[in-house]
Amino acid sequence: MTNRYDTAVALTGVEAPPGQFVTAVGVPIHYVRWGAGPPVVYIHGAKGSVYDFLLSIGGRLALRYTAVACDRPGSGFSGRATQDGGSPQTQAAVLRAAAAALGLERPLLVGHSFGAAVALAWALDAPGEVAAVVTLSGYVLPLGGPPPWVLALMRSRTTLRAVGRLGRSGLGRPLVDGALRRAFFPGRPPEDYARIAPALALDEARLVSDRDDRESAEAGLRALRPRYARLDAPVVVVVGEQDRIVPPSTSEKLQALLPRAEIVRLPGSGHMPQFTDPDAVLAAVDRAADLGGV
Repeated sequence: MTNRYDTAVALTGVEAPPGQFVTAVGVPIHYVRWGAGPPVVYIHGAKGSVYDFLLSIGGRLALRYTAVACDRPGSGFSGRATQDGGSPQTQAAVLRAAAAALGLERPLLVGHSFGAAVALAWALDAPGEVAAVVTLSGYVLPLGGPPPWVLALMRSRTTLRAVGRLGRSGLGRPLVDGALRRAFFPGRPPEDYARIAPALALDEARLVSDRDDRESAEAGLRALRPRYARLDAPVVVVVGEQDRIVPPSTSEKLQALLPRAEIVRLPGSGHMPQFTDPDAVLAAVDRAADLGGV
């Protein structure tokens, strides 16, 4: 199979998807898959894509697992679910159908940021069908969401187009770079990621999907919270103690709510531990595999 990492870093923009597509409940889902062994499904966070996986731990996971990353519905190159497409529950249902179509039985789920909520929703809605879950800097509990005036602005397509044009322009580049530095703090984003990821995330269709995710996320997380105590799959909670995007205390609270959870604290990492502390993340995946009997 083509080395997806080489394909990814060769791109200078968003000309072509690096992976393949599978249709799940009517939604075209873009995915990359390589390696052999027990299946591991990676689910990215807000404004992310399969590049969050391709340019970090994907190649190393593929040495001992069937490594699969999906663009969440409406993100990256995937299509969008037509009804309530931004909630973690709806996104989980679509990705579960995609995994089934790909023949991935009892996968281990690795969810980053909002993708962690999608992974947990998947495990809750399909008891016994998920081996284990790893959360990375998980946005898994309600945090209040954006201020109402921000959501009001984001509902305007004109505003979103302007945001996209600004972000892609030389004038907006410092703003994009600042957002990337905040996400990767205390590390720095790889040059390939800084070139590819913003170009994809700032596309108008992706901005609309991100807005819808933000509007649905808090309600979805409020619905998930009382269910966490009934989750039967083991969970390894990975938290970067210098996270500037999601408060590290969120992961601490999640561990306390889950019946079968271990926590891994990374003092030198922030919101993107798959990039800044890949050895620890890979060890967490191996630990989850052991706990899940993989």
